[in-house]
Amino acid sequence: MTGAKFQRHWVDIDPERMERYEDMFRWNPATEHFYDAAKIGAGQVIADFGCGPGHAAIEFGKRTGAGGHVHALDINEEFIKRTRKRASENGLGDRITAHLLTDHRLPLADNSTDRIIARNTIIYVDDPVATFREFRRVLRPGGIAHLIEGDWRMTAVEPVPTGEWRALIEAASGAWPRPEIGRQLHRFLRKAGFETVALQVLTSPDLEGRLIGMINTVAGYARNSGKMERNRIDAVLEQVEQGLVDGTYLAISPQFVATAIA
Repeated sequence: MTGAKFQRHWVDIDPERMERYEDMFRWNPATEHFYDAAKIGAGQVIADFGCGPGHAAIEFGKRTGAGGHVHALDINEEFIKRTRKRASENGLGDRITAHLLTDHRLPLADNSTDRIIARNTIIYVDDPVATFREFRRVLRPGGIAHLIEGDWRMTAVEPVPTGEWRALIEAASGAWPRPEIGRQLHRFLRKAGFETVALQVLTSPDLEGRLIGMINTVAGYARNSGKMERNRIDAVLEQVEQGLVDGTYLAISPQFVATAIA
């Protein structure tokens, strides 16, 4: 589960990056519509696969109510600690169970969940088909696997020149085994045995800097790869910052939303 380089990146997170993720993973009204097709409601048992520091798990816990339960799952120990602390602070300690994942198998019984939610997480798994088969194992008949993933080669940032943004993405692409995971979700779900799969492509254009954390993360991946000169990377970030100042900034990151019924 945590052996590959792109997964170790999520096991060992320095304090600065951890705080960036705290901000990036907060529940955001601008992206709430990405979850509409999951039809999360009272009394459901939810598995949040790749829960991060627990912001979404808290929201799910509120929506499922006293009769529901949320299993928050992640490979990072600090994320799990923060999720437990956040659940307790929100009075949801009895509704949210946080699990540290150490291998590919989910610590959940067969046919035990109503929903599995995964946002920007499948891009990091070794074998998406095997992961989706595991989702099918723990979902009850009629349960839903709801997946939200981007496609890095479909992103765009203004006023960065198209060639420079693409160069940044290519330099960073080693951080993901499948940079185009969004467009691949449907195929992988079908291979895993899901017969009913609905797909949407949604985006919420960012004019205020909501996706700056994402841009900085990509820049960090590009620096670590050594495949793009640092001065070029810095120039991209300077153009983004200048765009925010003068009002020319725009970022678009299309999200593929796949909803599969077990």
